[in-house]
Amino acid sequence: MPQLKEIRGDQWFRISVAGAGVASTPAEFPGFVVPFNAKVTSAKWVPESSITANGTNYFTLTLRNRTTGAGAALPASRSYIATNSTALAPEAMTLSGTAADLNVAEGDHLSVEKLVTGTGLAMPAGVVMVALQVR
Repeated sequence: MPQLKEIRGDQWFRISVAGAGVASTPAEFPGFVVPFNAKVTSAKWVPESSITANGTNYFTLTLRNRTTGAGAALPASRSYIATNSTALAPEAMTLSGTAADLNVAEGDHLSVEKLVTGTGLAMPAGVVMVALQVR
């Protein structure tokens, strides 16, 4: 029987994100433990409700690699400073331009974090889909 790390191509993992109705409150949502050494090749955010961007008060949704708990690497992000979202429409998150941020190791924990700028912006529930490729 083949192991997950033997499968070629992108393997998709889902992180459920609860809504964060209080605009000014940052939040973090547990994701999954990476099952093999991999590279993040794509991340998509699917909000349950529409989101209207705000150039001053907004949130940034990030995919965070927690590694041993204190990880600072952000493989992907989506900011609501300028572009709106449509309910239930998958949209690509921006991948980090730093190659090392995209590499994850077996045992790393990937989570999703809401970071707030200004007074923030309410965030609906949704799903972040992460594509990993064995490396």
